[in-house]
Amino acid sequence: MKKLAVTLLAAVLASGAFAQSSFPDIPANHWAGDAVDRIADLGIVIGFPDGTFRGNEAFTRYQAALVVSRLLDVLEENMDAAMALTQADIESLRNAVQELASDVAAQGVRLSSAESAIAGLSDEVAANTARLDELEARLGEAGDVDPAVLRDLQNQIASQRVAIDTAQAQADAAAARADEAYSLANQANSLSRQNAEEIAALNRMAQLLSGRIDGLEAALRDAGAPVVSGDSAALADAIERNRSDIANLREFVILLNRNQVALRDRVAALEASDAEQSAAIAALEDRVTALEENPLGITGSITVEYFVGRVLGDPFDIDRVYGLNNERDMGRSVFSSGAAELDGDPSSSSNYRTEVGEVAQDRHDIEQTTGDASATLNLSFGAGSTFNGVGSPNALNNFSAVLVIDIDAINGGTANQQIVFEIDKFTTTFSPIGAAPLTFQFGTDVDVSFTPYVVGTSEADTDYPGFVATLADVDFLSFIDPTVTAFYTAPTNPALDDGTYRRGVRATISPFEGVTLGGSFAQQAQFADDKDDVLADNDQITVWGIDGQVSLSVFDLAFEWANGTGGPISDESVLYATLDVDVAGAGIPILSSLGANYRSIAPDWRNNGYHLGAASSAAPFGVDQTGFGVNAGLSLFILDLEAFFDSYSVAAGDQVTAFGVDASADLFAGFSLGGFFHQASVNGTVVDRVDSPYDANEALVTANSVERDNNNYQTGFGVSLVHDGDAANALVKGLNLEASYSQLDADFSRSLLEVSADMDLTVSIVTITPYVSYTMDNDSDVGSDDYTELKVGAGISTEPLNVYLQPSLIGAVNYRTTDYNDAADFTATELQWSVGLVLNQFILDHSTLTAKYGSWTGTNVNGATNTRGAGDFATDISGPDQDGTGTQSTSGYEVIWNYYDLEFAYGVYENDNNGVLSSAQAFSIAYTVDLD
Repeated sequence: MKKLAVTLLAAVLASGAFAQSSFPDIPANHWAGDAVDRIADLGIVIGFPDGTFRGNEAFTRYQAALVVSRLLDVLEENMDAAMALTQADIESLRNAVQELASDVAAQGVRLSSAESAIAGLSDEVAANTARLDELEARLGEAGDVDPAVLRDLQNQIASQRVAIDTAQAQADAAAARADEAYSLANQANSLSRQNAEEIAALNRMAQLLSGRIDGLEAALRDAGAPVVSGDSAALADAIERNRSDIANLREFVILLNRNQVALRDRVAALEASDAEQSAAIAALEDRVTALEENPLGITGSITVEYFVGRVLGDPFDIDRVYGLNNERDMGRSVFSSGAAELDGDPSSSSNYRTEVGEVAQDRHDIEQTTGDASATLNLSFGAGSTFNGVGSPNALNNFSAVLVIDIDAINGGTANQQIVFEIDKFTTTFSPIGAAPLTFQFGTDVDVSFTPYVVGTSEADTDYPGFVATLADVDFLSFIDPTVTAFYTAPTNPALDDGTYRRGVRATISPFEGVTLGGSFAQQAQFADDKDDVLADNDQITVWGIDGQVSLSVFDLAFEWANGTGGPISDESVLYATLDVDVAGAGIPILSSLGANYRSIAPDWRNNGYHLGAASSAAPFGVDQTGFGVNAGLSLFILDLEAFFDSYSVAAGDQVTAFGVDASADLFAGFSLGGFFHQASVNGTVVDRVDSPYDANEALVTANSVERDNNNYQTGFGVSLVHDGDAANALVKGLNLEASYSQLDADFSRSLLEVSADMDLTVSIVTITPYVSYTMDNDSDVGSDDYTELKVGAGISTEPLNVYLQPSLIGAVNYRTTDYNDAADFTATELQWSVGLVLNQFILDHSTLTAKYGSWTGTNVNGATNTRGAGDFATDISGPDQDGTGTQSTSGYEVIWNYYDLEFAYGVYENDNNGVLSSAQAFSIAYTVDLD
């Protein structure tokens, strides 16, 4: 390989032969002709379209790139064997490079000598220039010289001066290149020796030039006598020879620089190749190590759980003892049954308590069981198989699969448990089949979704056995980027009759940048478990529609139209469109946002089942409304405004209109000022709220339900002052303050005052998060539920102590008192406190032990049960307070030991619901292992 590089470099960069070139414009016996022929034979330089070489033209960067590219092609053709280097070859190459570096380092002295020689050459050229100046002066004093001869001699001397100036410039350039050559010499041992010989030749050339100039000076010294034509010719020949020698000097310096640059590039390429080979070997070693650890290529997780629960009395919730329904909490119990989501608004009804967010504190947790075991395997089998597909247009190249397996132990009402083994989901991707990837998903619970109003598999307590197939990225149709999705499912929702199935197909295209158009067709059949509907009881509905998204300039448009037929009530349709304007991109002053919508959503779209499983939360608008809305934002210096207008009608004939403005302004020191004005009207009459349509005289405008989309438009105005403790210019870092006052309802009879403060305070290893809030809600109307409420509490946590077992503490305390008067006259209270000790280094490494105790007591809080789902026995303390429910209390403890992913937990709790006692005890083992 080294010989190859030397040969190529010699062919490209240097040649001493003088032969006729294959290019017609290169003179015969030109000094570079042989080198040109060599690089032409190698295909590195092929000349211009007219067959010429044009050796005197400037060499552009584009031409340089083309020549270098062809040179690399020649090198690559001879380096295939080198690409298969073994580790031993690489080590040999590294040793050779180190030896080269050592040899090159030894050339430093020679290069220093070369620099001195070039400097001497520059000095000699300068001296020659001075001597020429003197000659010109003496010629000016030689009055008896033939004028014609004198002029000719002066012209020749002027040309000689130009040549010497050129030599001076070339010598300076040579000195600069010599400086560069010194750094490159670390990679150029053999070439440095050649450079030394060439520099010696340059010195000899300089000596020859000096001698010739001495002869010229002697001839001119005799200029005082008449000069004959023969002497002038001799002098002219001497000057021409000097010019030729200087030109040769320039060519030698250029060749030297080219050789050094080429060698630098060659060494850099060798180093890059060495680095690539090292990286490839390291990657191969990593792959071998991974294969040794997991030879089957299995990834995923395995979860195993064992649970024993004992309950005396009714089941109850235990999350509340750790403050889960308050401002500060210690998280859920390890035995928590989970949570649901509720929507609500604290201003929507009297005696209202927060019903937004997780309500795990309203679900019972521990249930009676003698020991349930379950295991879940979630495995991914990475497999790559290659098939040459000879003779087949559908060659299968590779695939990957994901398999989810459930193993459940079920009591079944007998002493003998049943073990159920089922494939929950199997997903595989084949690529390519035909001209596009085809993705399949099938199993006992597949996922598919078409649009916000058509087809979904997100309904609670429902499984969807079936399959989904998706075809996308069709090469020959890439200009419209089509996708096609087809599915078939048989929902197992107990609310649906046996024999129910759903099927459908959806296609999308993107014919232009920012434009996506789609179309859907789906069907659902019930009582379809008999072939050919021999019982004549099949109920089938059909839904089809179109939708799209268009981004054009600063406009973003989204729309959907769908129609359903065959339902038990009537045909229905949905239509909506939303338009948003990128006001920043449009350069519209003052405006910060602008949007509009139109919708016409049938009232029985979901009742008829036309949604085909699409979740209501995914829909941008609720059912039973036809109308439009607009919204806009404005920025005026420090003032930000948000305005909206909405108008819609419902099927019963009622018309709702709402509008409002919200304002906020950043002041100073983290403070901001806010305000709002909202008005809601039903059938042209201003009402309190659209879900409570009472007018200013407390008369009910309509008995129909007119609230839509959880907007709950209301009438009122108010102001607020806020301090953000996280703001960069906060007056007190970490301190959050908020005070607001508002007048609500159609007659503005309801006043609401809210003041709150909270803070994160860290002292040494202790972090305390106190809070306090006060609310006063008064309504002058008779029969209203006025109340005042005070909340106070704090959370606490510490960093692990750097002592044995590394203990840390956690805790939470919350207190609430709410006084109701007017229509209801009672007081509701809550007190919760909990504390926990965590041993972060419990005897073994990666072992933690957590012990926590909690207590909750409530008086006149919501005592309703069984509202979060069938069979739930916990009281719904997140709901409105209720007079006369007495006192509830729950307390208990649990201990959890974690060792890596293995968890042991034990807990004991007691519950007293106004004298009705219950107790529970639980033990669980859980283990999760990741196979990644």
